[in-house]
Amino acid sequence: MAQLEIEVDKYRDFMLIDVEEEYLKLPYKTLAFFKAAFKLFEADYYVKADDDIYLRPDRLATLLAKERTHSLTYIGCMKKGPVITDPKMKWCEKSGHLIGNEYFLHAYGPIYVLSAEVVAFLAFARNNSLRMFSNEDVTIGSWMLAMNVYHEDNRAICDPRCTPTSIAVWDIPKCSGLCNPASRMKELHKIDMCSKSPTLPPDDR
Repeated sequence: MAQLEIEVDKYRDFMLIDVEEEYLKLPYKTLAFFKAAFKLFEADYYVKADDDIYLRPDRLATLLAKERTHSLTYIGCMKKGPVITDPKMKWCEKSGHLIGNEYFLHAYGPIYVLSAEVVAFLAFARNNSLRMFSNEDVTIGSWMLAMNVYHEDNRAICDPRCTPTSIAVWDIPKCSGLCNPASRMKELHKIDMCSKSPTLPPDDR
């Protein structure tokens, strides 16, 4: 931690948030992140990305540079599915009775993007005014429904393998990120298609 603090002081490349580090607290951590990011940075879009995905920032930037007609936009790899209420199972939703049998459309948690107007709403939301579900992706999705945002589904940010158009690669649906990320990240980076392919495929340049 001491070395991290030295790097933060020198480069200002980390944002430290005073939150409890626990899976069930992820919705609170995510909200704290968006509030802090909105306060510190003026941007058109804010990206939440886990550190166990293989990300091509150049392609992500290209995606976000596109003109959009909706100021309230939620970009992600969208999904729906049955609500899990069995406490013995992973992804159990303790408040499943409030949702029903099937989840509403929402983005997978490893990476998604919110437009500035969406984040502004979250940044100024009163404490305890937003409902928190057990799972972060479901929680964010519920807020997006309440805000009547435009859902932009983009499968390039949940690609299971590197392609000429992949933006984020992870082992969907086996893992919520890369399985064994420390080794998989190195493996992917050695593949030219992952690390050295052009930002845009030849036909789009």
